[in-house]
Order: sequence, then structure tokens, then C-alpha cells
Amino acid sequence: MNITYIEHQIAPRLEQDIYRFFTQVRFGSPTPPMTHDEHIQKIIEQTAQVLLAYFQDWNFLMFSHLESDCSFWITQFRNAYFAVLQQIDPCKYYFIPTAKHSAKWLTEHVLNKLKQFFATTGFHEALNKINGQYEKRVDHLRELYSEVSKLSVDAPDLKFYLSYSLGTELLQSVDQVIQSFRAFKKKLTSLPWFRAQVIFSYYHLIRDSTRNCYVIRFYLTFQKVFYCKEIDYSVDLLRLWQDITYGMGILLQIPNEETQHSNGNPFGFDPDGLFNFPEPKNPLDDLGDLPDKVTSVNEQMNKICITTRGFKIFNGKKW
Repeated sequence: MNITYIEHQIAPRLEQDIYRFFTQVRFGSPTPPMTHDEHIQKIIEQTAQVLLAYFQDWNFLMFSHLESDCSFWITQFRNAYFAVLQQIDPCKYYFIPTAKHSAKWLTEHVLNKLKQFFATTGFHEALNKINGQYEKRVDHLRELYSEVSKLSVDAPDLKFYLSYSLGTELLQSVDQVIQSFRAFKKKLTSLPWFRAQVIFSYYHLIRDSTRNCYVIRFYLTFQKVFYCKEIDYSVDLLRLWQDITYGMGILLQIPNEETQHSNGNPFGFDPDGLFNFPEPKNPLDDLGDLPDKVTSVNEQMNKICITTRGFKIFNGKKW
């Protein structure tokens, strides 16, 4: 099974379906003469039908990304999935339907577990905690960038888009992309000009849903006195990125503000989607474009739902 298909299409689909299930269970109300219990059971049955339509895909996701960090709603689903799986066999890591335990049986039992969990105080505490931590991290990065701006007034910000050439994007799982990016950053930060001139760096891993390809929005903020307009810094970045990715890496060309409307969106995103223009000019703009909460989900969101354990989808650092 194609891992990138699971990461780019199945994971966001599952995230939306579980969030929708939560909102229906949490905020929905029965229409008389239907009772509350009948209403909840109907939601479970309807959601089960939605999930059964792509059961093999999300069942594979549970096993194939067991060691990965998943987005909030997928994590809740995964926890319930393995709680139910343990009832069958404590040593199981992957569900195989049988006559006794069918795909429908598993799906409805997982949803019942989730329904029970969503009603607990612990769940709502976890929801508030993770959103609070997210907001604090965004605010902390804003403060870091503001501090840097005071060290160099009108410091130049350069923006780059690290991606992959056409035809190679399906070869890149999120683990491979992150491994390459970590190696790229290590080599870049060791360059003499980087150590002497760069005072802040920021990245944001995003998803081109048209090509089903990962893209890294990457900013470098320079000490204004040491920055040189005549130097094409992208040359070094492209060389390093291609070396790390065995020649498959590219720097996407982003239209400037004067030509962006005539040239269209470089990613081919829906113009009404999350990554519509105007493009964020600096890390502060990018942070401002982030969803309000880490648990936010909507139909147009090109959300990354699976990452290497411990990797932050966006982050910044003072140098």
C-alpha cells in the first residue's frame, strides 16, 4: 500500500471524520420522539458506515504509523482502536477481520469507546491542555521573532520553499522528508556565512494537496548590516538540499506580489483554501495564518496529520 497516499489523503480524511463524530456526539440533540440513547446509537451507526467505506486504508494507517506522532483526533481514534484490539488479543498490532470480529464490529466498538471517552472530564482537560500548550508555543515564537527584530531593525527576511521535483514526490514519506530536512539544517547552520549573518530561522512543513507532495516553507532573517543584496543565497540552499535528497530536491519559485494573481498559486491549491495568497512575507505572518487551535479541523485545511515522533510541524530559532 502507498504510504504517501495514507499520509496525504487517508489521515486528513480520518481526522475530519472523527472530529465530525465528536461534534455530533457532543453538540447534537435528538429529534422527538427519538431518545438521547437512540440518537447517539444512530450517530455511531452512520459514522461506522462512513469509516467502513475506507476501512482497509485507516486500518493500515494504525499499524504502519504506530511509532509516529499523529494529530489530535487521530490519536484519540488510535487509542480507542488499540483498546478494542486488546480485548481480542493483547499482543495484536493489526486487526484482521474474522467471522466473529468483523470490520463492522471493530468500527462500532471503537466509536463506542470514543463516545464514552468524549464524555469524560479527562478528555476535556486534555483538549484544553493541548490547545493551551499550542497557543503558548505560537506566542513564544512571536516573542522570539520580535526580540530579533529589535536587534536588527528592518532585518531582511528571505523565504524559500523546499520541495521535490515532479515524479519523485510519491517516493517521499513524511519520515524521509523530515530526515532530509534535519540533515539539510545541520549542514546549512555550519556554513560560515550562516553563522555570521543569520539571526533567526523558521520553518513550516505544509502539504501540497494538488501534487500530494510535502513542502517546507523556510525563512532566514539576516542581520541587516551583514546582509548583501548582490548575493544569491538560494544557490547554497539549493545545492545543500539537492545533495541531501540525492538530486530530487528543488526550490519552488514563488511569484512576487505584482505577478502572483496573474501567475496563479504555485502549489495549485484551491484559491479559497488555507494557503491562499497573499503569501506570508515573514515568520510573523506565517504564525498569524496558523489555525487558532491545534485541534482545529475544516474541509479546506491542508493539514499534516502524521509526523516523525518529536518533530514540530513549525518552529523557529534565534541564532
